[in-house]
Amino acid sequence: MSDIAQKERSASCLHCGSPVPSGSSGQFCCAGCEAVHELLVGQGLTRYYALAQGQVTPAPEPKADRSHAWLEPLVARGEAAGGELCSLELDVQGIHCAACVWLMNELFRRQPGGAGITINPALGKVLLRWKRGLFDVAGFLRQVESFGYLFGPSRKRPEEASRDLPVRLGICASITMNVMIFSWSFYVGLAPAEGEIFTLFTRLSLALSTVAVLVGGWPFFRSAWQGLRSGVLHLDLPIALGILLVYGTSLVQARSGRGDLAYFESLNTFMTLMLVGRWLQQRVLDRNRRFLLEDDGADGILVRRQEGERLDTVRAPELRAGDVLVIAPGDLVPVDAVLLDAQASFSTDWITGEAEQRSLRQGGEVPAGAFNASRTAAHVRARTDFQDSPLVSLLRQAPATQERLPTHARFWSRVSRRWVLSVLVVSAVGLALWWPAGPDKALQVAVALLVVTCPCAIGIAVPMAYELAQARLRRGGFFIRATDLLDRLPRVRKVLFDKTGTLTLGRLELVDRQAVAALEPGLRDITFDMASRSNHPVSRCLAAELSRAGARFTAGLQVVESPGQGLELRRDGSRWRLGAASWAAPAATEAQGTVLARDGQLVASFPMRDCVRPDAQREIAALREEGTDVWLISGDAPSRVQEMAHRLGIPRLHALGGMRPQDKSAVVASLDQADTLYLGDGVNDSLAFERALCAGTPAIDRPVLPGKSDFFLLGEGIGPIREALQLSRQLRQVVHRVLAIALAYNVVAVAACLAGWMTPLRATVVMPLSSLSLLLFSIYSLSPPRRPARARARALREVPT
Repeated sequence: MSDIAQKERSASCLHCGSPVPSGSSGQFCCAGCEAVHELLVGQGLTRYYALAQGQVTPAPEPKADRSHAWLEPLVARGEAAGGELCSLELDVQGIHCAACVWLMNELFRRQPGGAGITINPALGKVLLRWKRGLFDVAGFLRQVESFGYLFGPSRKRPEEASRDLPVRLGICASITMNVMIFSWSFYVGLAPAEGEIFTLFTRLSLALSTVAVLVGGWPFFRSAWQGLRSGVLHLDLPIALGILLVYGTSLVQARSGRGDLAYFESLNTFMTLMLVGRWLQQRVLDRNRRFLLEDDGADGILVRRQEGERLDTVRAPELRAGDVLVIAPGDLVPVDAVLLDAQASFSTDWITGEAEQRSLRQGGEVPAGAFNASRTAAHVRARTDFQDSPLVSLLRQAPATQERLPTHARFWSRVSRRWVLSVLVVSAVGLALWWPAGPDKALQVAVALLVVTCPCAIGIAVPMAYELAQARLRRGGFFIRATDLLDRLPRVRKVLFDKTGTLTLGRLELVDRQAVAALEPGLRDITFDMASRSNHPVSRCLAAELSRAGARFTAGLQVVESPGQGLELRRDGSRWRLGAASWAAPAATEAQGTVLARDGQLVASFPMRDCVRPDAQREIAALREEGTDVWLISGDAPSRVQEMAHRLGIPRLHALGGMRPQDKSAVVASLDQADTLYLGDGVNDSLAFERALCAGTPAIDRPVLPGKSDFFLLGEGIGPIREALQLSRQLRQVVHRVLAIALAYNVVAVAACLAGWMTPLRATVVMPLSSLSLLLFSIYSLSPPRRPARARARALREVPT
């Protein structure tokens, strides 16, 4: 391979084609893409890339310990139903293209006992059918989830507008094309003298237009009426009035035998374009929302409760003090509890921001919100009812408030109100000026004014601009969920980061990799034999480094893990320990981090630190250079937070540690002047989300936060945040220019109408021409620059290496 090709290959992710973050080594933008690519190549599924046609998104890192407690009662219900075949409908997270559908079908085909699978990529749902007792549902889900997808109970439902608008748009578009044929025959010479053919075309145009008004005009009629009832003038009012007046005028002309003077084509084109704008506004947002699983709050958290010799799966709100719970690996403990087993490990990063696991002994207190990080199930006893759990306030969904949507509401309300009043005043002036020339002529001028001054800039060009911006961000791993997020982002002047799992990747790394390379092969193997038998984050990190260095695994060894201390192995008459220096090598007072000791004597030390996102330092520096204040707010220990801030170039005074959820919320509230963006990953960030102007998360594999977020991130970089801020400002400029161009066009069009020069034919030509011009301007202004390296990287993917 040439040097140029090699550079291009390292510049773009081998899986998704996204840029590899600056500072990252290798051929992938994140660990998720690397893991999924290896699976696709290893299992002979590389056709996925050909089917995806370059539309692959960054892959979340697969979670091997994800709980499936919610699945057991659903499978039991499916198996209990009558018939030879069982069925189960599930939601799926991460499906986005035909390649995903093919991959799931191919994996299902390879499983014995499957009868059929139906995938709905538009809604993100899967229907499984299998032969009773012959198909491992949980095993199939785990296999698919290893590729970065997630399954959950069936909760997704299509919104009414999502089902309604495409149908209305399709009907109006087909009617418009037919009416266009009839109308142009009038414009090129078909006259009343032609007799029956003229009458037939007129009646067909009227009938089809009547259907179009009833079908396509209804959303605007309903919205305009609701606005009038609430005393709000918005853009749907002139649209609705325009439709009614144009239809009424055309109806009068058609009944008087002058179908050639009607505005049937303009009417149908106008409605179709307005519906296209509505559809564009919600298309990408619907896709982003359906990309994730639906969050059902506390009711969606299931836990196994022991009832004598029976084990029931219940919802969290049903838990009472004294209940004995069986917490499987990866399961959540929804209430404060007491450990009943001899020992177990729990991860509390979701509620405290602390990366380390807690190793507890029998009788130890397990905090609500902890996840079982052990390899076996843990038994705990609930100390309180769920209603008294600290999770209750963090899981609630905050109601939408006006403070939450300031920019979008104020700007578009002001534009809409002024546009509506201007159009209505100008139409009334035109009607009054031409009334002396006769009611027909005056009405024709008024209708022409409503047609040519239609808000096509806002109805089509602006939605297209928003859709282009959302699509660009989506390709980079930034998925928008809130309708008005792009209107709020230009106001952001402060970016607040949580630490663990947000600026870090939730895993550890060696401070000095030479500590492993310097070990002689025998010591390397002994260390690997211990580290590979533990699920602790330190052990996982060390085992991965040792494996890359060529360490060998010895079967049959007995390794004892002491919670909070480390691992012990007795071999060849020696006692080997891997863990805390005070436990493994008490005499080595200066040793730091995890150490390897033989019979109490220090052999080697392995200092660890949080693995920071590869582009975090560069992106934070760039944000600060652009005038954005950067803060680090974490529940982790203040010393660790200060250390991380120094590492990333964040001012010391902007790094706050030891923050409880209420503290984080108070800090955000004190800093926010409708200009903060908060990025967090745990339920301890939930209250802060409600205080910030914008909030997002990179953690889409955990409950609560994705459902509260305005956006979510895929991949290991945070670069998409700065790109979103820049693109939102560019979008605002484009929108303002579109409105200015539309205003200039309307001034000319109004002058032509008031002068009496605007005929039905001219209105028919001018109105769609102006819309098309604004549309092309939006596309040109927001289209991403071409990146040939990305295309070449996709071609390289076809040949696995």
